[in-house]
Amino acid sequence: MMFYVEYISRRPGVELAEFHQTFLQVQAGWESGYSEDQLLVNAARTWRLGPEPEYFTVWYSPNASFDRIDEWERIFRARGYESQIRQVARMDFAGCYDVLRPPARVTGGIYYVEMFGTVGTNEAIRHFYEQRTHNHQQFQLALLMRRIGRLGPDPGGLALWTLPNYAALEEIAADLDGVTDPVAGGTAGVYVDVGREIL
Repeated sequence: MMFYVEYISRRPGVELAEFHQTFLQVQAGWESGYSEDQLLVNAARTWRLGPEPEYFTVWYSPNASFDRIDEWERIFRARGYESQIRQVARMDFAGCYDVLRPPARVTGGIYYVEMFGTVGTNEAIRHFYEQRTHNHQQFQLALLMRRIGRLGPDPGGLALWTLPNYAALEEIAADLDGVTDPVAGGTAGVYVDVGREIL
């Protein structure tokens, strides 16, 4: 059971509408063709709140781990697969993550994403976040993950909350200030579905 997260930038000079059309078409095509991979979110940074790159996609393989990459390799080599997405986007990097709680697929919302350093154990991080869900009952903690080893960008952990509106940021945005265990440091951003972002 593993998350595979792709961090993506729009290529310079590519019109936003062209990027949206190609990006969404390719992602939907892969998911419909390979049911082993579940697309949980196509996220786009909005209002410039958050780090670069501006886009990320979370894939979930509930019945596989690193062996899924072997299968992707076979698919790409057997089909001479050259994704159309490379014409409009650059895959800056990717990461492999442990699933720390059952994930939820999200669409149509406002997403507050915390990217945190991982100090404690997986269990301690899970417990910390589950406690926070009691303090933020109008939010949904849809994704919680920790980088496997060094296979992914710093700071290593990622949590995605759905918000009812932007005003709700006041309730959660300072939550991690001063926290040093089981998570520490990092950054955060505000995201929406690809195609709904405000640049």
